[in-house]
Amino acid sequence: MPGMLPEELSALTVAAATGIVQAAGTDLWSAVRERVARLWRRGRSGAEQEERAELAARERLDETGRELAAAEGAPAAAERWRDRWTDRLQVFLGDLPAEEQAEAVRELRALLTLAEEGREPAPGVQASDGGVAAGRDVHNSGVIARDVEGGIVFGGTDRPTPPGPAPR
Repeated sequence: MPGMLPEELSALTVAAATGIVQAAGTDLWSAVRERVARLWRRGRSGAEQEERAELAARERLDETGRELAAAEGAPAAAERWRDRWTDRLQVFLGDLPAEEQAEAVRELRALLTLAEEGREPAPGVQASDGGVAAGRDVHNSGVIARDVEGGIVFGGTDRPTPPGPAPR
């Protein structure tokens, strides 16, 4: 990939790719497909190059939709397509001039807003820029936190080892 993207842009591309994959086969798919395809017009010189880039993006999106439908929700297929779209978006954004990149970032954020509006929140879970609040367990492979009220437990219901010799 030409040049590394800042961490924020990398996170945005992962989130956008996840949104693309999650939208496939839903009522949102048509709107997401159109927005992503139009995004690919950015950074092209001339109407013909813009149209070719948009058409190529539509073809990749159609392929994504078909394969995910055929996989019937298999997590491995969704992960594979998320990774592909993450890579595509990172290269795409990395190749754009700064002004075009800023516009593309705004469009991706609008795409995420669209995808979020169509997704039902998990029961008992609230997330915002300030953090996550959950009424029950949150299953995650790691935690990055500034202020924690209460405890954080990794690996289920394990308890700290009591003092004394280690159990065998």
